[in-house]
Amino acid sequence: MVRALNDDELKEHTEMTKRIEDKYRRNKLKLEYYDMKAKLDFIGFSIPDDMKDLESVIGWAAKSVNVPSDRIRRTGFTGPEGNETLVRLTELEQETEFQRLEAMARHSAAQTSCSFAFFTPGDIGAGEPEKIVSIKDATMATAIINPRTQQVTAALEVLDRNTQLLYRPFVTLRLERRGGRWVVADEYETGTRRVRCTPYTWRPELRRPFGSARINRAVMGHIDRAVRTILRQEVNAEFYSSPRGVLEDAHKGAFYDKSGKRIDPLRAIGAIWGIPAYRDMETGDMRTPAFKQLTQASFQPHSELLRSIAMNFHADTDIPLGQLGVVQDNPSSADAIRAAEDGLIAVCVTQSDHFGYSSRSAALNMLSLEAPDEEMDAITKDMAKIRPKFANPATPTPGSQADAGSKFVTAFPDLQGSDLALERFGLDSDEVSRAKEHMQSKNGKSALQQALEAASARPQAQGSGQQKVLHPLEEQKLRAETLGLLRNAGVTAETAASTVGLGGLTFLQGNTDG
Repeated sequence: MVRALNDDELKEHTEMTKRIEDKYRRNKLKLEYYDMKAKLDFIGFSIPDDMKDLESVIGWAAKSVNVPSDRIRRTGFTGPEGNETLVRLTELEQETEFQRLEAMARHSAAQTSCSFAFFTPGDIGAGEPEKIVSIKDATMATAIINPRTQQVTAALEVLDRNTQLLYRPFVTLRLERRGGRWVVADEYETGTRRVRCTPYTWRPELRRPFGSARINRAVMGHIDRAVRTILRQEVNAEFYSSPRGVLEDAHKGAFYDKSGKRIDPLRAIGAIWGIPAYRDMETGDMRTPAFKQLTQASFQPHSELLRSIAMNFHADTDIPLGQLGVVQDNPSSADAIRAAEDGLIAVCVTQSDHFGYSSRSAALNMLSLEAPDEEMDAITKDMAKIRPKFANPATPTPGSQADAGSKFVTAFPDLQGSDLALERFGLDSDEVSRAKEHMQSKNGKSALQQALEAASARPQAQGSGQQKVLHPLEEQKLRAETLGLLRNAGVTAETAASTVGLGGLTFLQGNTDG
């Protein structure tokens, strides 16, 4: 049933719509710089008419976003082994492809300071997946954040110019523009007080809760200066490729034919060696024409200016100079390269902490799609034991990672084979799981072999084919030991108990899985 927005809904919708519109032009400008489509408003010097359509492009804006964004990679969630919330969260990540979508949210946040992830149940009848994760940039979404709790109290997702989704506690409203005003076309009960929207912000501050973009005023100013410098180089190169000369003391008659028609200057220069001397009518002196080559302007001032601009850009963005196309006089040493990346690594580590909070919020929003509100309190407490895991932004080499892993295991031998030790060797979550499965398979075979050997070692009665009768306590002990070996081999609790003749045992919760 179509209805009008109530006062609270109208207030929230108006506030968020105005924010998107107010920031739209600035955000589009940042994206144009990223796409290398922004044009200079002021060149500052004259260029030849035939070079007015010359376009010089520089990709520093994209570089300022891509370099740190590529180094911030979440490899999964980590927590206590066997944690049910962690297991379900890992399944949901695979089901919704959330890890790939979240990478796009982080990248968009670096471009325009913030992006937003929305979580909604899909319409299976319409061919949609069961759970939908939608990522929108700052030109298509925004949210209202409580300044005291830092929680999202309302959010707006723009689907198209005539359709929007307004997210509120316990309900999501589908808004449509009809007759020049917005109305509620449909309502979807969510069953949770959570507003299913997670903001991803780049370097948020108290004054800027939605963060600051990597493509800021300083970056755009440096890019404009760099493009002007490259244009001057291009103009200089054109004059350099077409040498200019001057003919001194030449009589004007050398440039006119017998009929008084002016000779093409290029033909005159071609016949310059044939121009005779003449007598100056005023002084009476003989004047001999002389041809001189004009000295071309040097490229060095432009190159030095471009290098200076690149250093300013490096100071504001922490992007290493080597990645800006600036050639150093001497090759940088390994220590110098690492030192040049210290600022960039610090930026990535700090930003990973901010994105870690967003990942936790997004995880809770995903889990709320299938858990009722009364269960979310317990899940929220359980999430305190789970944390997002990010790759090392320093991008160490495999050799250095192996060396660090070996030293770690040597210092802490009890942790050998643990997840933490395997991560020190540079293995990601998937590789750690595969490695542990392989080790468990080897250990399982060994334990099974021990069980078989224990069974075959039972004493036999001499002179007869009958098995020696053991004391009941000894028999019970042997069965329990065999049960433990079978469990270590991967046999389920009930099957192992039945095999050793201990059926009907009651196992503790959490110890019945194979």
